[in-house]
Order: sequence, then structure tokens, then C-alpha cells
Amino acid sequence: MKIGELREKIKNVKTDDLQQIIVEMYKQIPKKMREEKEIDKLIEDPEMFKKRKSAKKSMEDLDFSSVEKEVRFFISNAYEQNYVAPNRTISKKERSNWRFTAKRLVDQVTSFANHPEHRKVSISLLEELYRLFVYASGHYVFVSDEPFYTLKIPQEDFLKRIIWLKKEIEDPDKWISDSLKLVLECDVDYQTLTSSLLEVLLSTLNNAPLKERMVGIAEKLIQEKRSSAKRTKGRYSDWKQEEMINHLVEMVFMTRSALGEYQLAVDFFEKYYIKSENEIKLFILLRLIMEYQNIEVWRNEYERAVKRGIKPREALRKMYDYIRQENQFPDYIYLN
Repeated sequence: MKIGELREKIKNVKTDDLQQIIVEMYKQIPKKMREEKEIDKLIEDPEMFKKRKSAKKSMEDLDFSSVEKEVRFFISNAYEQNYVAPNRTISKKERSNWRFTAKRLVDQVTSFANHPEHRKVSISLLEELYRLFVYASGHYVFVSDEPFYTLKIPQEDFLKRIIWLKKEIEDPDKWISDSLKLVLECDVDYQTLTSSLLEVLLSTLNNAPLKERMVGIAEKLIQEKRSSAKRTKGRYSDWKQEEMINHLVEMVFMTRSALGEYQLAVDFFEKYYIKSENEIKLFILLRLIMEYQNIEVWRNEYERAVKRGIKPREALRKMYDYIRQENQFPDYIYLN
């Protein structure tokens, strides 16, 4: 059967039947061939697989040392604001076309990242570009202050690309720890939430041992940040430390929930999440439970909070009534 015929035949196949076909085909592929053809990577991230395949075709025309040099030149001049202010280094035309240069460099570095001899340096370059674009989302670096949107590379996708590449060459403790810090140490663009980036990281933890390592790493970082926050009490850095601790607590909650450890996740949140008002803390906890756990836990925590004397806002009371009547979550969490 030709490829065109295959496409035509599977076009109208039901999802369940198609899944069964794929599973049966997968069973027939020898393990050695699955590894050589990167079948598992195709299944885990089809979009990234397609990009890697197309990138390999153009590798013959690229010289890594030249690309690396150009990337570092681009990053250096961007931080020096040479892509927005008149200068002798970057011409007016180059300044207005920065996005084409940036997109090309990202694609080229990604191509080299698929080759063992250039992988480590390429990943480092991608991280530097990622940090630059995050910085440019809040500072005057390019003519557009929305670089991820302008480049048509969502921040979540760029982050995921880096994490998957790091995962291929680094031991779990390192790539998990470095990826977590990359999320927390960088800001977000105008349409991205830190929680969305944490979800991207969680999606790469595709087995229980990796999730357990994440919990251990995040809990250790929380203890370090708590100690640091105590030493700097009363100084400007306090709010930033608290924000980072809360994001780490959220990561532990998400990961333990993914492991089915619902009560441990809730208990950890209650113990370490920093918020001055108990009702606000309850609202955040119930939002997380709604996203990552189930109705029974949500209802139990709501009722437990009321017994402790916490008065939930009207929106939560409405949600509680809805859940009791419908035995399901509403389509969204009420805000007022």
C-alpha cells in the first residue's frame, strides 16, 4: 500500500480504532528498529520529531562555528540595545529585520542540537536565546516587546524544546533541577503564566521515578529559599523569595497529584504556601485541587476550612453549592 492510499484509508477511522491500530503496529516493530528510527520520540512529541527531521536535511550547508559565533554576536548586541537604537554595529535594515535573524538562528541551533558533537553547546545557546527573549518581553531590546509572539514560537514550546534536549544528554537530577530553575529564574511574556511553564515541565516527567525526583528537588529548593528568606527579612528581596517558594510549592502539589498522592499534596501546600490571608490561600488551594485532583478532595477541603472558621468568598460558596448539586466541577472557577 502506498503512503497516499494509507492516508486515505485512515482518514475516517474512529479514534479508538486508530489507537488500536497504532498499538498493534508498534508491537510488530523490533526494539532495535524503534530505537534507530526514534519511534518513541515520535510518539512522545510528534511536533518536535517533525522539526528535527526537517532540520537534519539542511545540516550539510551549515557550519557550527559560524552559527555559534553569530548567535553570540546577536545576543550580545541585543542586550546592548543595538537592535533598537542607531549604532554603527547593527544597520537600520538589520534592526527592523531582527525577527528573521532570530528565527533563523533558533532553527539552526536546534538543527545542530540533534548531532551529538554539537548537542551540549547547542542546548546552552538555546537556553541563552530563551533567556534573552524572556528578558526582551519586559525590557526595550527589540522593536517588538513580544518576541515569542513575533517569532511565532510560544514560550511554552521553546521551553519544552530545551527540556527535551537536556533530558537526552543529562542525568535526571541535573536536567530536572536546571529546567526547574530555568522556569523560576526567568519571567514570563504577556500571555504566559508561570503555572503553564510548570505544566510543561511536568509533562516531561513521564514516569513515577522522574516525578519523585522532581518532588525531592523542589522540596530541597524550598528549604533553601526559606532559609535565605529568613536571612534577608525586611529587605526588598523578600517578595521575590516568597513568590519563588510559592511556585515551588505549586510544582510539588502538581507532581504529587500526578502521582495520586492527593492528601500529601494538600498537606504540603497547607504547610509551605505563603499567604497572609487564610481565605486567599484557600481560594488558591481549591483552584489547584480543581485542576489536578478531584471533587471529593475539593469538597472535603472546603468543608474543613469552614469548620476552622474561614469564611469563603461568595464565588467559592456558589461553587460548593454547584458541586453538591451536580457532583462535578463547573467549567471554570468562579472569580466573584
